[in-house]
Formats: sequence, structure tokens, C-alpha cells
Amino acid sequence: MGKVPVRSRQECGLGAWASERFLSARSYLWESNFSDEENVLAVGDFRPPTCLASTSHSGRGVLYSQLSSKASSSSLLLSPYSNVPHVRCSMFRQPFPPVLNRISAVASVILLSASVAWSSSYKVLHSFSGRLARNPSSGLVLDKAGNAYGTTSAGGFHGGKGGTIYQLSSKTGFSVIYGFSGPDGLQPQGNLAIDAAGNLYGTTVYGGAFKTGCNNQGCGTVFRLSPPTNGDAWTQTVLYSFSGGDDGSNPQAGVMLDSAGNLYGTTEFGGDLGFGTVFELSPGPGNTWSETVLYGMEQGGAGPLGGLVLDQSGNLFGTTCCLGPEKGGTVFELSPQFDGSWTYTLVYAFDGFNGSQDGIGPEAGLILDAAGNLFGTTAGGGKFGFGTVFELTKNGGGWTESVLYSFAGGSDGATPQAGLVLDASGLLYGTTFAGGTGCGTQGCGTVFALTPSQNEWTERLFRFPADGHLGLQPASPLSLDENGHLYGTTTRGGSGVGVIFKITP
Repeated sequence: MGKVPVRSRQECGLGAWASERFLSARSYLWESNFSDEENVLAVGDFRPPTCLASTSHSGRGVLYSQLSSKASSSSLLLSPYSNVPHVRCSMFRQPFPPVLNRISAVASVILLSASVAWSSSYKVLHSFSGRLARNPSSGLVLDKAGNAYGTTSAGGFHGGKGGTIYQLSSKTGFSVIYGFSGPDGLQPQGNLAIDAAGNLYGTTVYGGAFKTGCNNQGCGTVFRLSPPTNGDAWTQTVLYSFSGGDDGSNPQAGVMLDSAGNLYGTTEFGGDLGFGTVFELSPGPGNTWSETVLYGMEQGGAGPLGGLVLDQSGNLFGTTCCLGPEKGGTVFELSPQFDGSWTYTLVYAFDGFNGSQDGIGPEAGLILDAAGNLFGTTAGGGKFGFGTVFELTKNGGGWTESVLYSFAGGSDGATPQAGLVLDASGLLYGTTFAGGTGCGTQGCGTVFALTPSQNEWTERLFRFPADGHLGLQPASPLSLDENGHLYGTTTRGGSGVGVIFKITP
């Protein structure tokens, strides 16, 4: 029987400094860290800006550089805050079930090696080397111009452990657009949301106004990052600081944005019982925001690590990793009422006592298809104990769960920690943190595609190579652009501390 995986935290390493160049345009730090290795995009694909100037800019949370236009010397990072306490780095959830039996093939599954399936279409767009930004902690979100944005849990200020927001552009290359210091948040995690004006919204696990809360680390924030005007810097605003009490603490998954501009998210801890919350942030007059706890986790499980999804009727769906009626985690629904309250419904309880027949421990959010069916992943359970992909189908007044795929470990994937994406033809794409090849006994991770075929789903894989040059151990969801290209990140590998990659299926 599989066990519910538990998120581990560890100190951030400094990572490899490698050979970086930093190019400063006003208050931005541009990083040119491209390699001419095979399968890695050359400088011709992403170019740093040609017009460079070194200047100082006063403002909150901005990265500074005192470099020449040649940018051959080291970088100086100055924080506008001082006396910010040391904070441990919240790394990714890295559970791996006990190795029972490695299964090399499943009868109903087609396993294609990386050299056959996707290696020719896999490219590293950026390799993090650890100096300014390291350990990607989200997938990517794309704006109207095709620029990609994401977060790292380390780098930036606070001794290099504050975390950053970065931009990847076909015109200007990779740039760190914001570094966290403490009062403005620490260690962003989870995908960003973007509005029509190009503002980015996200969460940090630690930091914020209540710096003595949550073991003196701060209990996390919700923030907005507004794009520059007239060549100025991005502007960060803390929309809410969690206190660690009934309002919740330690958001892990970012936020989602509805059409009225309200933000919805989850916190891993806090609430009435300390089991986590679902919250809403609503904009008010004078650029103010108010938080409402929609639900404090009780009988519906504990530890919501994933984000939320909103259906056409305004109902919210999410997951909890742990506990619940069957002790294996849950899927839940929150429905808005006319009086402004929300009604909780338990959609499904994963069977923690019989994991060989069911998944255990969903750590990611869900996706919806056009028919209203829900799809997600569990990090454990299934036929082999290495996690599942599941579907929940509305059935009258209830829901029916189907395990679409059980990961087998070994050369197959294992321990999916991220959610899924669905393309127009009905294919499901995702990542597994482990499985595949290399990295000792656990494997270096995979990117997978599941194709519906009659009464079963067939799988094809990209396995991250053991030498790590293409990345290792993805833990965040993929993004799909309008042309069907997949984009993602890995927590490790490349120059040592993660990569951004692109796959053309």
C-alpha cells in the first residue's frame, strides 16, 4: 500500500555560478546564460538588449547592477530592506514512495524512449546557473506578446533566498524583473496569473507584514507586479499578508483570477483547525483589497497544496493532499450562494487504505474540460504505488472517479507533483518528478502525454537524461501555447539549478 507523500523542506544550496554575464538596462538585470550545446537554443534565438546603461534606481525590491556595458565583472545586489531575519528556503515537495518493484513496461501502455519520442523537439530555452535566480518554483504564464513569466524560490535578495520573478522574451532574452526581500514576501511558489493589463499576480510561501509569525519566517503574501511605464521598473504591491491564524498561512499554489478581478487561492495551513483554507481577495476603493476565508478545511481533508479551478457556473474545485474520510486526500467543490456564503461539497475521497486500487495524495490542482469533467494527478497510489492520472465525471447528483493511468516507476514516470494541461484534441500532458532514467534509484523525471484510445489511454514519454544537461525533476505544470507548443521548468539540472524548456509534440 502506498503512503501519502509528505512535502520536505531543506536549505537552499548556492548552486553553480557557472559563466554568466549580466547586462543592466536601467534597473533591470539581464542575464545571458545561453549555451551552444546540442539541444540548447543559441544566442540567436534569445538575445539580450543591445542598448545598455548602468544606473542606480531607488525603489522597493529592485535588483541593481554596477557593471560596465561589457558586463564582464560580478554583480552587486542591493536590498532596500535591512535587518530582515534569516529564513529557511521552502523547496519543492520531493516525496518518493518506497521502491517496491520496478516495472519496465505495462501491457496496455506504449512507452517510447526519449530518442524516439520527443528528444528531437526538446529545447532548453534557459538554464538557471544560480547567481540571480535558481530553482524554478512554477510553470510559465504567457502574455499577449508571447513573453513568458515564472517564479524561482531562490535567488534575489535575502542572502539569495528571497526568490524572484523572471521574464523570458524572444526579443530581450531572460531577465529577472523582481527580487523578494522579506516584508514584500519570500520564496514565491505556484503559477502566476495575468490580467488584461499585463499585471502579474502570485503568492509567496513566507514573508510579509507578520514577520514574527510562522516560526519567525512570515506566513506568506499575495502580491501584484505591474509592468513598467516609460521604461521604469516593474512595481510590486503586497495585496495581502497572511497572519497565520484563521486567515490562513503558507500559500503554495498561486492564485486564479475571475472576470470581475477577484483572486482565489489556497493556504496549506491556518484556518480554524490549522488544516488550511480557501480564500478570496476582492479589490476595493483606493487600491485596497479585502480577504474572505471561503472555507477552513475540516472534514474535507487537510493541506490544500494545489490551486483552484472555476467552472462556468462560478463553482470552485480543488484538492487536499491529506486526510479526508478515506485518509488519502480529497477533491472538493465550493459553490456560491445568493447570500454571499459558499457551500462545501465533498466530490471525492481518495482511499488511503487501498492505494493499489486508487490514487493517494493529490498535490496539484485540477483542470476542467468542456463537458465539465475534472482531471488531476495523485503523487502516490495506483496499481504500482507511484501515482496516477484520474478523471472525475459528473453522474447525476454525484461524481464517478476513473483512474486513467497508473505510473509504474522504473523507466516509466513516478510521483507526479504537478497538474495537467489538455489540448484541443483531448490529449493530456503532464510531468512526473521521478521515474525515467538516472538520478540513482528514483529517476530524473519525465514529461508525458496520454492519448485516449477506445477504453484505455496510451502514454509516450520524454525522459530527462541522467547527466542533467536538459534538466532534472520537473515539479510544476506545463503551459500550452496557441500553436500547440509545450513549455515547462525543472527544479534542477542544466547549469545546476533548473531549466526552462520547450517541446513541440
